[in-house]
Amino acid sequence: MKRYSFITLAAILVMAAAFSCNTNSPKEFRTLNYHYSDSAEFASLTMDVDLPVGDEAVAKAIRTELQDVTDDILSRITSYENERFFPPFEGDRSDAEAFLDYYHDNAFELISRLSKEDADERATYSGEEFDFPSWSYEFTLNKIADTTAYVVFQSQDYIYMGGAHGGVTGRGCLTFDKQDGHLVEKMLDHDRVLEMQTILQEGLIRYYDEMGVKVEWAELKDQLFIEDGIIPLPGWEPFPSKDGLVFTYQQYEIASYAEGMPSFVVPFNEIAPFMTPEAKRTVLQQ
Repeated sequence: MKRYSFITLAAILVMAAAFSCNTNSPKEFRTLNYHYSDSAEFASLTMDVDLPVGDEAVAKAIRTELQDVTDDILSRITSYENERFFPPFEGDRSDAEAFLDYYHDNAFELISRLSKEDADERATYSGEEFDFPSWSYEFTLNKIADTTAYVVFQSQDYIYMGGAHGGVTGRGCLTFDKQDGHLVEKMLDHDRVLEMQTILQEGLIRYYDEMGVKVEWAELKDQLFIEDGIIPLPGWEPFPSKDGLVFTYQQYEIASYAEGMPSFVVPFNEIAPFMTPEAKRTVLQQ
């Protein structure tokens, strides 16, 4: 069995950028960027967040959803059991800076404290002095697409806690309808995944081909982490780009860490029959 060791974190980030759609609408959706960067003795934290501005109903609806994502992720960043480490922000959410300051301060205190405890424990068992690995967390929530019909924000983070390697986390890409600001929860009819197998197989083959690995499906299906040769839909909901829907599988979801985050684009004329009515209304204006 072949092993395909060709994806680094830098390649993942470049790939994500390449798949993003940055087509601006005539009336661009206004956002404000907030950036934080801090380091402690054994940890570092960066946050890069775009939040909608304005009092319009659409902007407020999208901002609320993105703030909920921020709360959910940053309150659990070092948890293996998905438990919260600090309570939600209870102030005025319309004050975006105060909101993000609260999550930065609590997340930074958390990762600084736990990384110090980890280093102290390692020192106890090592019996000698050496360079302890520094933890890091990079929280990103950025606007990556803005069209007349929808706007897409990408939630994709990187965390390293002193192990063999770090990992990419987050909620993936979130597509919002610009008519009323609601999040399109499902792009595809998940009950029809068996009918989509040929599309998914061809997409994965294209991914490996673009990475310089020629492989047939008969060989690839034995390499992937899938049952009975059936490819599941990705945990991250696909999102629209100018060329079609973008599919991205997270690390270890269907492939080894070395194989990165398999990603590919399916043209709308191929995937439209499997899109939900809601997705068609928002993305295809049908």
